[in-house]
Amino acid sequence: MHTHHPTFPRARFLARIVAAFLVLAVGTAFAKVTHPDIKPAAGIDLYGSILDETGAPVAGVVVSDGFQCVATDAKGVYQMKRNPKARMVYYSTPSEYAINTQATSVKKGKGSSAVFYAKFDRRGKQKRFNFDLRKLPAPEKLFTLICVGDPQTSNDTNIVRYRNETVVDLYTFGKTSKLPCYAILLGDICSDAPQYHRTMRDYTGLTEIPYFAVIGNHDHEQAITDDYKSAAPFEDVFGPVNFSFNRGGVHIIGMDNILYNGREDYKSGFTDEQVEWLRQSLSFVPKDKIIVLAYHAPLYESEAKNRAKLMKLFEGYAEVHLMAGHTHDHRNYIVKNPIEAYEHIHGTACGAWWRSTLNKDGAPNGYGVYTFNGNKVADWYFKATGYGRGYQMRMYPGDVTFGGEYSYKQGPNDVVVDVWNADPDWKIIAYENGVAVGPLRKLPRMVDAYAAGYHVGELGAKSSNYATKANQHLYVHTKNNPSARVEIRATDRFGVTYVVREMTTDLSRAGKYPR
Repeated sequence: MHTHHPTFPRARFLARIVAAFLVLAVGTAFAKVTHPDIKPAAGIDLYGSILDETGAPVAGVVVSDGFQCVATDAKGVYQMKRNPKARMVYYSTPSEYAINTQATSVKKGKGSSAVFYAKFDRRGKQKRFNFDLRKLPAPEKLFTLICVGDPQTSNDTNIVRYRNETVVDLYTFGKTSKLPCYAILLGDICSDAPQYHRTMRDYTGLTEIPYFAVIGNHDHEQAITDDYKSAAPFEDVFGPVNFSFNRGGVHIIGMDNILYNGREDYKSGFTDEQVEWLRQSLSFVPKDKIIVLAYHAPLYESEAKNRAKLMKLFEGYAEVHLMAGHTHDHRNYIVKNPIEAYEHIHGTACGAWWRSTLNKDGAPNGYGVYTFNGNKVADWYFKATGYGRGYQMRMYPGDVTFGGEYSYKQGPNDVVVDVWNADPDWKIIAYENGVAVGPLRKLPRMVDAYAAGYHVGELGAKSSNYATKANQHLYVHTKNNPSARVEIRATDRFGVTYVVREMTTDLSRAGKYPR
């Protein structure tokens, strides 16, 4: 059973940040290039050109105003009739080009928030918007995508923890990775506290990992009950709520799937306009691509508005992976209808709302890590903040009680194992005194005794929030030999094996928690 609190290399990290503050940081810089004169067609009021760093036109780049999509021609020129509701124009970065990023305002430090858009002026008089791209030496066939669920900060204390824990961990991950890394924040970046959005954008930029963000229910403006208008303040900080970009053989999409009518009145789903936007966008995407769709609230097999219609648009693509947050517990779900897709519902960065280092199902605070090789998923795992990859499960005596009242309700000869990223393809085997004795039995969905014992029994949080039936990744082994030492080996779908060993009975029963 792992009980230590994660430690972070704060001093080294902050020293580097201070050094970075001593120079003026800028976003992606380009040599000055000259964009061509454009004579738009009749009725066109939104147009421009996209060039690379040498001044060469970039053809085939998909450009949108959030309602329609067009592609640049052989001269790198795009043009369209602007939708009256549109707030900005933006492009989908091709695989062959770098993601442009913008500088942070945090003491002029280097930033990594993706910038691929231009905002319209209030009067709407400007019609031409040009963009510049930098060509990569070669498309990144191998790369890592990081998915971060719900940072959900609501005060300065939360912000400090996010910076000192999540940001430091991501920074270290990116600097030690052998592959290019990109990230997506999966919504609820703040918790009904839009005044923190710019701070969160800038602190996340200190990871130096190029990142995008989707909107969550708590990111909408509470005072506005119009769904589209309530997302405008978020877009002003993070860019469009519906967007896409390409890396290697993967087409990555971010969408707003919160239909918002106030803080206590929202549903999940997509508007007809969003479905049409996606249909047009995908018309430029070859079928041999993997599709990754990121949004906030899980879809499952729900009756969310336009869910089936939107999912149908992914028919025929190599694979479809759905990335969500929202629930503050971790689970993997195989969608069967109307097409097969894998929905990854991520344990969050804030866990159980920054009370601890746990989500409400016992999964640690952390984020998902996905490695792509061409149009194949080569690996994925859930990384706990402050821990290495090997930390993938916890073991408990079956009859232990946490927080004075919470138990897994198993016998004295049982061990309960929480394998938070497990799915049906994992092989979870028990060993007694070094000898394999068979697979573990999966337990039904239940309250996580460890998390509830800490949050409710130890910290006094409301049980209605912290003691829900959130854990769907518990397994049990009944000892053949009651005196045997038990070891659990869990092997994921990629052949990576993780090990947890039973500790002494006295220490296991002490009910240790991460502090």
